[in-house]
Amino acid sequence: MKGFTRLREKVELLPGTPGVYKFYDKYGHILYVGKATNLRSRVSSYFVGGHEDRPHIKSMLPKVWDVEFLTTNNEVEALILEAALIKEYQPKYNVLLKDDKSYAWLYINTADEFPTVKIIRDLTNVSTAKGRVFGPYPHGRAIRQVYRYIRKLYPFATCRNTDKPCFYHHIGLCPCPRLGLISKEDYRKNIEEIIKFLQGKKIRHINRLEKRMRKLANELRFEEAIRLRDQIDELRHLGRQNKLVAGVSQEREFLERQMRYRRNMLKRLANEIGEAMGLVLDVGELMRIECFDISNISGRMAYGSMVVAVNGGIQTNEYRVFKIRSKDEPDDYSMLGEVLQRRLAREDLPTPTTILIDGGKGHLGHLQNLVPEYVLLMGISKGRWRRKKGLRLKDQLWVRVPICGAVEGEEKYEILPFKVSDMSLLTALRDEAHRFAIRHHRKARALHNKKSLLDSIDGIGPKRRKALLQRFPSLDAIADADVNEIATIVRSKPLAEKIVRSLKSR
Repeated sequence: MKGFTRLREKVELLPGTPGVYKFYDKYGHILYVGKATNLRSRVSSYFVGGHEDRPHIKSMLPKVWDVEFLTTNNEVEALILEAALIKEYQPKYNVLLKDDKSYAWLYINTADEFPTVKIIRDLTNVSTAKGRVFGPYPHGRAIRQVYRYIRKLYPFATCRNTDKPCFYHHIGLCPCPRLGLISKEDYRKNIEEIIKFLQGKKIRHINRLEKRMRKLANELRFEEAIRLRDQIDELRHLGRQNKLVAGVSQEREFLERQMRYRRNMLKRLANEIGEAMGLVLDVGELMRIECFDISNISGRMAYGSMVVAVNGGIQTNEYRVFKIRSKDEPDDYSMLGEVLQRRLAREDLPTPTTILIDGGKGHLGHLQNLVPEYVLLMGISKGRWRRKKGLRLKDQLWVRVPICGAVEGEEKYEILPFKVSDMSLLTALRDEAHRFAIRHHRKARALHNKKSLLDSIDGIGPKRRKALLQRFPSLDAIADADVNEIATIVRSKPLAEKIVRSLKSR
């Protein structure tokens, strides 16, 4: 039971990002590898319901002792990484992808004199330096449909004929460049257009397809509109680049690539923030980012959350939560101030290099003197001012900048807005801090509601209430429980019957 409780708490801390998860047994063996667009939601779903339609999963769950995860930039990367890890570890409960089959890709060998487009299923023998790879696709039908589509748009050669035109030339799908029926330059232009199209740069074409899809829907030709919608989705999907996982065959290789990717991302982020501050900022300033948020209802049952990223990777084992002690009325500024003071007083935690607040200029202005100058202080607001002007809602970043030459009694800092080219890490941390704070607030509110309902029943005191809440996960579970089982806890059958009546009549 303790092992299950520990596992459930670990699952609740999983980030809501795309990635791959691994279930382990108590001996450290990998039982199952899966992918997810939202790790927390996907893994949590295993512990809800009976899984009658998946007998192998049902038999696996009692053996699950631990879970680990790897985050990815998007769901496509998660899909590719899942396939690689299944082939590497051969988990017992993974039914699919253990054989030599793999996802499908489109490959264009740009080093050839007359490049062509191929459908491939194995990236290990493909040189990405000599060509371009697009994909992946889990189903051959989808990629073949796109393959035929781009060939109609931009014909390419699949033959090596030097004596007479091939069959595909007569139906307009092959220009037969080796026969001189198209110049080498014009053929190259076709291939370049295909690459641009697969990179997603043919927005005008997709916009035309969307316009046509809407027209079909307005004419009630729904089946045709749905086919066109699926085609658009496939074209967009195929245009994604996934260099982080392309050709990966082992987890170690992925982790090495991910480390390099995160290092480069932090370097860019440090340069752009430093430019906004008028300073030279080292990547070490972003080595440990701690993000804070507050959740409460009219100031009551307020909690502050702290989530952590080290070297660009979210560290769920370092999350912390702070129950607000000083306030019982809505005051985000003061609550954040309390949380930061308590956090910075903790000597058992590493010193943060950056503190990120879920808030804007006002929040940073209130907190700026609480955070030491050697810590980079930033905020991320939701840009509500843009909505007032009729613009699209957009996140806005803020940074605390020391004022050069400030004297005693004058303001030491100013809060400036700034922009970065990639704010995915900062927004992911903000979203995690928000989720984590809400999670604890909701748990406190649920516990409060349970206590209130049980306290209203005559004969239930603090000890009996605590015993009931420890035994049953919810009030519904108590109401549905056997009266004799409740009686063993409260040591009174009449009281047990009263509890069940009261909870069922609520």
